[in-house]
Amino acid sequence: MKKKARLLLLFAGVIIIVGMCFMGMRWKIAWEAVNFVESDKFLANRERGFYNMRGIRISDDSPVSGEILEGISREHPMETLELLQIHIGTYQDREISSSGVEQIRRVFRAYADREQPVSLIVRFLYDWDGNGAQSDPASISIVLRHMEQAGELLEEFQDQVYIVQGVFVGSWAEMHSSRYLTERSYLTLIGRMHEVMPENVFLAVRTPAYWRMAAGRTEPLQESEAWKTQEMISRLSLFNDGILGTWLDCGTYGDLHKEDSESLSDSWVRSEELDFQKELNLYVPNGGEVVLDNALNDLENADEALRTMHVSYLNRAHDMQVLEKWKNTQYRDSGSVYDGMSGYDYIERHLGYRFVIRDVSAKISGWKWEKPSLTVNVENVGYAPRYTACRTEIIFRSRESGEERTVTADTDARTWKPGEQTSFTVELPELPAGAYDVYMKVTGEKDRTAVLFANEKITAEDGGCFLGTIKKGE
Repeated sequence: MKKKARLLLLFAGVIIIVGMCFMGMRWKIAWEAVNFVESDKFLANRERGFYNMRGIRISDDSPVSGEILEGISREHPMETLELLQIHIGTYQDREISSSGVEQIRRVFRAYADREQPVSLIVRFLYDWDGNGAQSDPASISIVLRHMEQAGELLEEFQDQVYIVQGVFVGSWAEMHSSRYLTERSYLTLIGRMHEVMPENVFLAVRTPAYWRMAAGRTEPLQESEAWKTQEMISRLSLFNDGILGTWLDCGTYGDLHKEDSESLSDSWVRSEELDFQKELNLYVPNGGEVVLDNALNDLENADEALRTMHVSYLNRAHDMQVLEKWKNTQYRDSGSVYDGMSGYDYIERHLGYRFVIRDVSAKISGWKWEKPSLTVNVENVGYAPRYTACRTEIIFRSRESGEERTVTADTDARTWKPGEQTSFTVELPELPAGAYDVYMKVTGEKDRTAVLFANEKITAEDGGCFLGTIKKGE
């Protein structure tokens, strides 16, 4: 009996010792997340929103004035997006002169001098009066040479330029009313644009049919093809200056069904073109102007269409009748933080991407061979994705010393799709015992600007987002 008791005591001792060893092989941290509340505030984010429009005429006889350049540097200080129209009609019979090239360079330098940088949508054009056929150069070779000169200039300022619209020709360069928009000539022009424009700049054509002609197919871009900017279709986007103006978006769509179409130049019926954009514009931008006050652009209808098209930018000055209608209409959704906001402000908040942090959780205990981690859950409530690459960092700042340790997250903000939540996990770095404030910062790789999130009271001065506090014991 005594022998049995001794064996039981020995066994119990072994169990206790082994248990203590295993206890020493575990870790534990404390995590306290902030309360994440969605905000309805305006966010000065790049590459999205209502844009200002500016036109500059380039001429040897009347060079761009210092007053104009000063205006570029100082006007619209809160703008993050601008459409710059560069009129080069003076040179319709020759290449752009050295004086003209230098004037354009000075314009871009003025944008570079702005305290608040902007992303530029650029359109080179020969016509401002609706006389495209008369204003275009007499030879397509002149257009091609102008494209080469423009491409050389934009290489110098490519980090400022987001999109180049059109192929220079036609009325207002909106890709109509030009003899150079036959299929053969158009393919020559868009091919040269792809050759000479900086690789990290999107190109934009006026209709889905023009996209299909350039792509040589009827199917939109797929995710496996996206962001490969050395390929034309991966950076070929859309612009539409007739959004919701008529059932056909003022000539953007047609009356043929896809199955009845015999040519890539055919425009399809509205519903099928909307379906096409719903897929294509997950990977390349879409935007333009809303026009002609009618039921299609009433707030509820407009919200649905802009969401389907993944629209990320609109003209803030045209069509004012439509924009005023939105300003005088309230958005209503009792379960939304945007309830009671004007329709104009509601649409502004949703153009392009709008990221909201929904939750951050932590793995707070585990074995020594496991690592603590944080999982961040982000929702994109905007109409569209972010189309250019970003770096996402999680920053751990010691409350005692202020020292920071940074982990780059394995996530691509371009895949944070509209209407969806995305989660990603980062492992904590080796941290000494203590308390750490945790921040997330998402920075555009091209514009080097912090992406602001639509959350209340968590944004730091550098644009980072405060996520919570970790406490780690000895």
